[in-house]
Amino acid sequence: MKKLFLGLAVVSAVVLTSCGGKTDTKEATEAKEGATSTEGAAEYAVDTTTSVINWKGGKTFDDIKKPEEGHYGVVKLKEGSVKVNNGVLESGKFVADFASFESKDLDADAESKGKLDGHLKSADFLDVEKFPTATFEITSVKPLQGGDYNSEISGNLDFRGTPKNVTFKANVTVDANGTTIKSEEFGINRKDFGITFTGGGGSIVKDEVLLQVDLTAKPAAVTAEVAK
Repeated sequence: MKKLFLGLAVVSAVVLTSCGGKTDTKEATEAKEGATSTEGAAEYAVDTTTSVINWKGGKTFDDIKKPEEGHYGVVKLKEGSVKVNNGVLESGKFVADFASFESKDLDADAESKGKLDGHLKSADFLDVEKFPTATFEITSVKPLQGGDYNSEISGNLDFRGTPKNVTFKANVTVDANGTTIKSEEFGINRKDFGITFTGGGGSIVKDEVLLQVDLTAKPAAVTAEVAK
């Protein structure tokens, strides 16, 4: 998922929806075959210390006079890699670690943060005990001309055991220091991935979840040195 779902979050991927702004929900289609890379393509390992998937979610209320509420946070990546050839991203796959899922807007209120994060990790939403990770595997990368982003990335988001193909725009950079993928903020429909909890106490959980991938991958030698 971002960073490339993926996750990519992915993944998450994740659970509520927009805290404001207008973002189109991406269509989730049938999973496709993963992209292949050119023989001899360079492989870069995801830097799990810096790569994250940002999420936003929210709810409305039966009482239309009551303003919408929203939350935002991050999911860290557990592992992953991408392959590039002649400066072009060709393929990749990464794994989001839902044990790291947390809200950030409630950092100043530990009790409320704990309650919210616990509920979002429960079977009502992420069901982290049953589905501790989500994966995003690139199926295609297309160059874009003009506009705010230089690439269109499609990939299989396997979230809560349900693989779906989603497409989003991103800025991809490749140089001697590594590869970065910084996506647009894009929406997915949580119900496409089996999250059907509707809310309670007069609240209605929005179907749309906003994700933004922010991924950095480095040459294997550099990653190994950092890990020492």
